[in-house]
Order: sequence, then C-alpha cells, then structure tokens
Amino acid sequence: MHARTFFGNRVRRVRSNRAAPAALGVLSLLGAILLVLGPLSWLIAGDTVRTLHGKERADALTAVRQTVLAAVAGTSVLIGVGFTARTYRLSRRGQVTERFRSAIGHLASDKLAERLGAIYSLEHVMAESSEEHNTVVAVLAAFIRENTKQDGPPSHGQGAPDGLRDLPAWATEPPADIRAAIDVLARRPERPEPRRVDLRSTTLVGLALRDFEFNAPPRLSRMFLTWADLRRADLRGADLTRAILNGAQLCHARLGSARLDHAHLSDADLRCARLDGTILLGAYLAGADLRDTRSLSAEQLSGAFIDETSRLPSELATDPWIIARVADCQAWRERHASNEPPPPPTPRPPERS
Repeated sequence: MHARTFFGNRVRRVRSNRAAPAALGVLSLLGAILLVLGPLSWLIAGDTVRTLHGKERADALTAVRQTVLAAVAGTSVLIGVGFTARTYRLSRRGQVTERFRSAIGHLASDKLAERLGAIYSLEHVMAESSEEHNTVVAVLAAFIRENTKQDGPPSHGQGAPDGLRDLPAWATEPPADIRAAIDVLARRPERPEPRRVDLRSTTLVGLALRDFEFNAPPRLSRMFLTWADLRRADLRGADLTRAILNGAQLCHARLGSARLDHAHLSDADLRCARLDGTILLGAYLAGADLRDTRSLSAEQLSGAFIDETSRLPSELATDPWIIARVADCQAWRERHASNEPPPPPTPRPPERS
C-alpha cells in the first residue's frame, strides 16, 4: 500500500510539472491577445478615433484592431519562416558534416570501389558547401601526395637523372582513385583559396586531363607541382596559369593549347614535349630543358623569361628573335627583383635586306 501511494504521488507530481508550463503558456497567450486588442489598439488608433462616438467609434476601433492583428500574424509568420530556415540550415549543415566524416573514413579503405565512392562524395560536399571547399581540396591533395610519393630524391636541377631514361610506356597512367581525385580537383568550383593545391613530388606519369573531356578547361592554375613526374602526361588545353612546375619532369608531355601564363618552369625537363599553341606568356624558363620539343616557335618564347641557362632547340637558339629576347631578359633581371613579372614580349627584329 505504501508503494502504491508513493508511485501515485510521483505520477501526480509529474502531471503537475507538465501542466504548469502549459497553463503558463495559455495565460501568456491570453495576456498578449488582451494587450493587442486593448491598450495597443487604442495607442495606435490615437486621438482621431477617441473623438468619435457611438457606431463610428466602434467601427474605427474594429478596423484598427483588424489591422493590428493582421500585422501581428504577418510578423509571426515571418518569425516562423526565419526559425524554419535556421533549422533547415542547421540540419543541412549536420548532413554535410556527416557525409564528410563518412567519406573520410572510406577514403582509407583498402577497397577501390569504396575509395572512389568517397572521392565523389567529397566532390558533392565541396559543390554544395562553400564552407567545406578548402578542407575537401586539402584532403584530396593529401590523398594524392601520400599515394604517389616518388621513390628517391626529386628529379630536378642540372645534375638530376635523365628524364628520358627508363621512360614509361605510353599506356602507363595513375591508378583509378588517383585519377578520380585529380579530376575532382581539376573541375572544382572557382572560389577563393588561401593556399595553392599542393601536389609536390608526386608521380603522375601518363596523367590525362584534356580540355575536350571537361565542361571547362581542367583547372590546374596556381597548383604546386614542383618536382612532379608528369612524363607522357596529356594536358592539352589545361589551365596551368601561375602553376609552380619548377624541376618537374615533362618529357614527352602533350601541352598543346595549354595555358602556362606566368607559370614557373625553372629547371623543368620538357624534352620531346609537344607545345603546339601552348601559351608561354610570362612563363619562367630559366634552366628549363626545351631541347627536341615539338612545334615550339620563337613567337611563343618571345614573351617568356629565358636566359643563358635555358636549353633551347638548336634552330631556336640561333634565331635573332630569341637572341634579342635573351638580351631583354638579362637586362630586365639586372634592374628588377626576381619575383617581379618578366619584361613585356620582345618584338620581332626587322629582317635584314
């Protein structure tokens, strides 16, 4: 009997605790209605309604009350919409965070299908959330770097190993998950990025990022590709504007119609690369090896930075236009800091009669 009394009292207390807030809410609502229909309506009505009498006064006050109630209802709707939108944003943010967490977990899987799914899931997160853009880019870049590390020291500089020695076969290409990650980075939305995409010292032999396979030119602009192995890469039409390719291996690379405006290619190995229509305006080619390149013209080099360390095809090294360009670059270097843009294009020298 004592236990029944105890639990009965406990149930009554719970019901009482639940009823108290409900009663308080009802009283607050009634008070708000009385305030709106009473003092607030009279305050808004003003002296004009107070001077009326009888039916005219009642009709005028009713009209004022209807207007006030409509305004209060509209304000309540707007507040509700605001709360709904905030709840939706928070819910969507939570969904994006959960998808990001799940994708990161699958990116470390030993199954190719799960890694590919994670990469494309991260692409969707990046497309839908500008807040996660830089994080997704950094994660994908780190994934590529960690899985394509070069064996041994980076190949760059005058004493580097011969980039044509042990040249990979034409069918060589990066693994499927690496290709997918680079594709995602190449078509990422154009948003402010505080840091360059870091793909330094990566092995990307046979990488194919061709303009005609994307809705827009593959965006490799401002990327860090220092010491990257891009031999036999097919980058036709790719946007490499202001990319850092110092010491990169680009032997037999296809760079037709690619944009290399103001790209840094110091000590890069471009032997046997195809450069038909490649834009080299402002590109730094000090120490670059351009011997045996195909379709390279003096006009293309007339706007690039070249000096006595640039190794050029024999037919271009003696071209008067190239000689004039080297002289312009050397004179410019004596007057300017190395981080300043190179001199404007050198005009074609007049032909001797």
